[in-house]
Amino acid sequence: MQLKLLFSRWVQVAGLLLIGGAVAWAIKLAVIISTNGQVITTGAAALLMKIGIVLLLVGSTGIGYYLTINRGVLLRVIAIILSPALVFGSFLLFGMVTSPLFENSSISYAQEEAPIAMAVIVYLAVGFLLYRSGKHRTQY
Repeated sequence: MQLKLLFSRWVQVAGLLLIGGAVAWAIKLAVIISTNGQVITTGAAALLMKIGIVLLLVGSTGIGYYLTINRGVLLRVIAIILSPALVFGSFLLFGMVTSPLFENSSISYAQEEAPIAMAVIVYLAVGFLLYRSGKHRTQY
């Protein structure tokens, strides 16, 4: 019964997971900034990066699910499976957009962490929109 309820509200759950992943990465960025780039790949920053990746991976399946709500089962399954790949593909795009902006920055970690900062903003918004759209669907 609980599992059925989870799947009936998957869009909302996935939205919350995306928000959680984005928040984990925002905290990771705060750790890096507060240590002036001394803690990037170890300790709290590394843990928050891993937590964020897992939450974004799982939460991204809600994007594929939402986009194929009124489609066939096969298309829905394919969209759910491919949505994590599209999310991680977006990080390449974020890197291409932000890399030139911080090319000559005096902050050593700025170029490396800028795509993550952009992902935080984008996936907070996407997570919020998914959560809200799922909320409206379950009310009717």
